[in-house]
Amino acid sequence: MFDALHEPDYRRFWITQFISNIGSWMQTVAQGWLVYRLTDSPFLLGVVGFSASAPSIVLMLPGGVLADQLDRRRTLRFSQWAQTISALALSLSIWTHHIAVWQIIVASLVNGTAMAFSSPAYQAMLVDLLDDRSRISNAVAMNALQFNLSRALGPLLAALALSAWGAFWCFFLNALSFLPLIRVLGLLRDRQQRSATVEQPMLVRLAEGFRYVRSEPTVMTLLCTMMAASLFGYPLITLMPIVARKLFTNDASGLGFLMGAFGGGALSAALILAIRMPPRERTLRIISCAIAICGLFICAIPFAHQLPLTLVIVYIGGFAMVTMLALINTWIQQRVPDEMRGRVMSMYTFSFFAFLPFGNLFAGVMAENAGLTRTLFVMGSALVATSIAAYSRETVATPAQDGASNVTLRPG
Repeated sequence: MFDALHEPDYRRFWITQFISNIGSWMQTVAQGWLVYRLTDSPFLLGVVGFSASAPSIVLMLPGGVLADQLDRRRTLRFSQWAQTISALALSLSIWTHHIAVWQIIVASLVNGTAMAFSSPAYQAMLVDLLDDRSRISNAVAMNALQFNLSRALGPLLAALALSAWGAFWCFFLNALSFLPLIRVLGLLRDRQQRSATVEQPMLVRLAEGFRYVRSEPTVMTLLCTMMAASLFGYPLITLMPIVARKLFTNDASGLGFLMGAFGGGALSAALILAIRMPPRERTLRIISCAIAICGLFICAIPFAHQLPLTLVIVYIGGFAMVTMLALINTWIQQRVPDEMRGRVMSMYTFSFFAFLPFGNLFAGVMAENAGLTRTLFVMGSALVATSIAAYSRETVATPAQDGASNVTLRPG
């Protein structure tokens, strides 16, 4: 069930990354709550979300080239230190009562820049943590499990901290949460297989990655599906403070419940996938169904006026979203060659993070001008349309992909 945790390096990384992600989710919830409290503006919620993801548009693909050449462990350590300093600076501003929205926007830009370089390295490094690469599918599933377990626990802890002590502790505890991971990254064994094309210009190496992806139609379809999830699915998290304000008298604790329900659904999906991955021949169909379900339940949120029903809808939406993302990650990781891993995984992360700022900005602008109900309906409908298009493309492309689906990871 948890085969990847038998690998010592993977186990240490998994535990400390889990701690770090709990802190990050605490800050994410507290940050949205704080911005909305300071401004009462859905638009500024979208601006902060845009700031966190905007650096990915410019930097993530070059980051993938560097992930094939530079030491991925050092890249991640640098990212963790940058985010530690950013969280500590915000916590001190809150403590001294000098916090302003511009500070949160600047911190979001710093974090986004760090993530633009670390995300491709993080995705590509999963195989570097394993002596037995046959465990890669379980490692991907376990990675999704820890991320979504932190997604379930972090918002609940944030709700408790916000209600009892205030936003300062969410930011300060997040700063502390990076330190164990920074320590472990300095102890990991170096298994990375670096690209042999270091003498080539970055644009040439990046073009090699694009040619590889263009030669794999199924990978292209999956990356486009990720883009749709980024534009129309995950901005739901940015809009959660508005949903909480409409449903709860105490919107701080209500936001924690909503985020916890989404995280609980995501956690359930990751746990099921960690226990058993679906058969390879059914994976693409399950991905198409998952994004359609997510879209339908996003459309349903405004019409659920009772707390239990809303929590169930958000739970199912989280379940479907993470099922789709984890299966796309696994499909790509199992097929990409080592010399292309950083570049292809940068396209995986780029297809999500680079479009997320526009999704957040779109959601914030539309919610302010057209209202929450219409915004969620448009977002959900777009996901359903994406599901139909992906399923149609899969039906056409599958016969031509029979040979490509047999590509396996080479032993390290």
